Amino acid sequence: MTKEELEKEKDELVGTVYHDFIKGIRKNSIYKSMQLMNVKEKTAYYECEPYDDAYPCSIDEKFFETCEKLERAFKKYYRHIFEKYDVNNIVVDIYDQYSCSAGLNVFEDGHIDRQNF
Repeated sequence: MTKEELEKEKDELVGTVYHDFIKGIRKNSIYKSMQLMNVKEKTAYYECEPYDDAYPCSIDEKFFETCEKLERAFKKYYRHIFEKYDVNNIVVDIYDQYSCSAGLNVFEDGHIDRQNF
């Protein structure tokens, strides 16, 4: 992809961590897969599903690695999300290529609970 195509793609990814918090543009990024779906009662609801090669999930081991990558990403950006959306909790549904297979809860103190990985 050209730089112009990558910039256009970033503009279209409104509501993703990539669009909202990442400076610059990247060809592959796990942040493109982290989509805000709703904000309700001080909770931000995200869905993470395959977007590009930064999100491998075709086998269990790769999916586990992807879940860990997403956990690290939310640990890095949870304060920014809390501030931008005025929330104190984040709920994350993590999809493999077929269905919702795992999840995360991120709390105000930075503690993260994992579900199914």
